[in-house]
Amino acid sequence: MTSCKTIARSPVDLWTAQRLQIAPEELSQERLIEYQLAAARNLITYLKENSRFYEAHLKGMEACDIRSMQDFQALPTTSETDLIGQEWKFQCVHPDRVRRVVTVPTTGTHGQQKRISFTENDLRLAMAFAPTGFSVMCEPGDKVLVMMSGGRPGSIGDNVARGLEPMQVQASVYGEIRDLEDAATQVCRIQPDVLVGVPQQMAALAGYMKKNGMHFQTKSVLLSADDVPEAICQRLRRNWNCHTFRHYGMTELCMFGAVECLGADGYHMRACDHLFEIDRPDANGYGEILVTTLHHEAMPLLRYRTGDIGRMTTSSCACGSPLQRIETIRGRKTNAISLPKGELFLRDIAEAVYQDPAVVDFDCMMEKEVLRIILYTLPDERTKETAVSQAVQKLFSDKGMEISCVSATRDYQCKEHMIGKKKWLIRQ
Repeated sequence: MTSCKTIARSPVDLWTAQRLQIAPEELSQERLIEYQLAAARNLITYLKENSRFYEAHLKGMEACDIRSMQDFQALPTTSETDLIGQEWKFQCVHPDRVRRVVTVPTTGTHGQQKRISFTENDLRLAMAFAPTGFSVMCEPGDKVLVMMSGGRPGSIGDNVARGLEPMQVQASVYGEIRDLEDAATQVCRIQPDVLVGVPQQMAALAGYMKKNGMHFQTKSVLLSADDVPEAICQRLRRNWNCHTFRHYGMTELCMFGAVECLGADGYHMRACDHLFEIDRPDANGYGEILVTTLHHEAMPLLRYRTGDIGRMTTSSCACGSPLQRIETIRGRKTNAISLPKGELFLRDIAEAVYQDPAVVDFDCMMEKEVLRIILYTLPDERTKETAVSQAVQKLFSDKGMEISCVSATRDYQCKEHMIGKKKWLIRQ
């Protein structure tokens, strides 16, 4: 979907200006940083007074010492390894004030879990931002279909539905896609104006509907919960004549973190509630994304390592925003492999693989110096294996890697393949 209209200013900017109590035209990165540093000083005082972990972690450091962003970035970081098994040391409120505890898997491969707690005020803060994030893609009266986890308090679907209540839209939670035929049938029945889903599941759904002649158009698709390749966005825009929007969030933020505007020129951050940083950026500006939850009560996190690799941009957005944005997210550190002449992320391969319209999903397997890619199609569909191999080979032009592509028809009623984030399969 294209438009010759002027791109409207991101609603996140208007929300930010309102939180800073200034006019939108007065908004600047400098004004935002002043606000964030003041909030960070308050947070440090709060953490040292209420958290057993941070009392020790920040020993010898005082809030009044944080006068600049450089001072803030000198503070020690935290990670999920600090959380596991000792979440109680992070908690800053009496258990009676905890409204919700969300248990999620860690980013590692050992099956461990972490528990994040929220007070009622923490939840309200997140829900208050939701209409801002969604206002760029839907309006009162629209039908929104959430095809992500739902059915229980604190799930993504539940949070989205609750957050949309003030917008007077008709929000339905379908849940994760486990059966493409059923999902496509429900989409055709409901005819949603906005779809919310996981990138690879939306790609598979779009392919299934096209193959089976199920005509569908929608206004917007919000993609979240995993890496979002541009190739998938292009496919959805082409098949469904829609706008696509990337969202970046996580449980630790109470879901909502940053979202694209119509300019598709980077993620506008929920920066009055969360302070985002890029830790030790490389020559190309990429580094691990750190977040600080500035106003959480139950379990605030200070300079928390997300495990995601991204890059910031300070250039003005196509919508006119002067604020810093997350330009791109390459993926999780655990979704990168180190090669003799560089590093490769799953998203890099996804960009090449999803150029083939027959591909609905893929797996990557490393076997020593050979990269094996399994391309999944729907029944009776064929991939252009040679073209895909050549596209992927360009990624390895200076890395000395052998590429092997094979096609396979995947039964997409298979729960374990449709659910969860994509990961490397490593065989030594």
